[in-house]
Amino acid sequence: MKLSNKYLVFIQLTALFFISGGSAWAAEAPMICAVTETVACQKGGDCQSGSAADSNMPVLLKINPGKNEIISRKEDGEKKTSTIKQTTNDKAGRFVIYQGVEQGGAWSTVIDKTTGSMTISIAAGENDAVIIFGSCSASLLK
Repeated sequence: MKLSNKYLVFIQLTALFFISGGSAWAAEAPMICAVTETVACQKGGDCQSGSAADSNMPVLLKINPGKNEIISRKEDGEKKTSTIKQTTNDKAGRFVIYQGVEQGGAWSTVIDKTTGSMTISIAAGENDAVIIFGSCSASLLK
């Protein structure tokens, strides 16, 4: 399934906001994340699972929480930079949560600080949605 072109840019940019991770999990430590699977859906249509490249999504994401900056890289080498708008943690301190709104859509992500597992959800306008799965690590950048 092919998502609407006007939402593809939104999805690519907002995917950048969802990254954190690694064993150190320090608030300002840079992290790197690999996207392992995506699920793209359209209202009233079927959903398609596949790799990040199948959905034209970034395959690698780097987050720098100290600078509120996330850089993504697609399989073809294209890079984009985005700004983190909101960061919170759950009460127990196990999960870091990023959320935001951009270009008529909303996104949310949850990163498990103990395992590095990442889940991202993107509601892109009225008709498109994407779920992204991946893993994050701070130790890869040390």
